[in-house]
Amino acid sequence: MNAHTQQPPPSVGQVMHSPVVSVGDQDTLWTAMDLMLGRGLRHLVVVRGDKALGVLVDRELAAVWAMSPLGLKQRTVLDTMAPAQSFLTPEVDVVTAAQRMRVLGVDALVVVDRDQHPLGVVTDHDLLGVLAQMLGGAGEDADTVPRYHGSGYPVMLPD
Repeated sequence: MNAHTQQPPPSVGQVMHSPVVSVGDQDTLWTAMDLMLGRGLRHLVVVRGDKALGVLVDRELAAVWAMSPLGLKQRTVLDTMAPAQSFLTPEVDVVTAAQRMRVLGVDALVVVDRDQHPLGVVTDHDLLGVLAQMLGGAGEDADTVPRYHGSGYPVMLPD
């Protein structure tokens, strides 16, 4: 391929974090916080059974803790997660995902199959990495950072 030919942007399925780390919608925020801290994550997929309901963000936990530290043991994940949630299928391109994040004012989206089973999470950090790659500014550590971390890696990396 010559230097003037642009490649299409990758899909979210190529850049998402997988496997999914999830928390049940009726779990306490304490359980969610323990899972986030234990795994070094900022986002958890909220599920009911095997279906995705959305994303719980660390800032939501911090807001509850700031008001009442005991609230983490008294409130459920469903009570706390943002009401507006959005999902993507794995074939959606990263540009569309970034536009959706911007419109919704979120920094992570759940990637789901057609039955709303969670497949992964795509974050603002993932999309910034892809943008840097697409613009050719991978930086000085480009040889040590995988092109797209997420898909194909057995362990979910910190987001």
